[in-house]
Amino acid sequence: MKNEIKLLKNNDKKDWSDIEWLEEFNNFLKGEIPEGLCISKHSTPKLTPKKAFTIIWYLQEHFSIFPDNIKKCSNCDELYDCNSEGIYWESKGKHFCSGCDHLVPYNYDNNNR
Repeated sequence: MKNEIKLLKNNDKKDWSDIEWLEEFNNFLKGEIPEGLCISKHSTPKLTPKKAFTIIWYLQEHFSIFPDNIKKCSNCDELYDCNSEGIYWESKGKHFCSGCDHLVPYNYDNNNR
């Protein structure tokens, strides 16, 4: 997977994949302060996993800041790259990572598997 996130500034010189950057941002939105950042715990957002990913989705779809191939599993809430794994169950409107795709029936959405 190529990295699509182009940072204007990467103070830590981290060579992370897109998923790693989005996981850090997702965790920040849920209240976890990334290592190396100085921010008051009172200023840290503490969103639910659903609300945190809604912000990521908005930044993917509306502003194209983040690549839109990173999805959140509807079962385990893990982020994954839908270009290389997972299933989208269209009639249910749910994404499943490769660790949870066994929950989708073989003949989902008219034999798409």
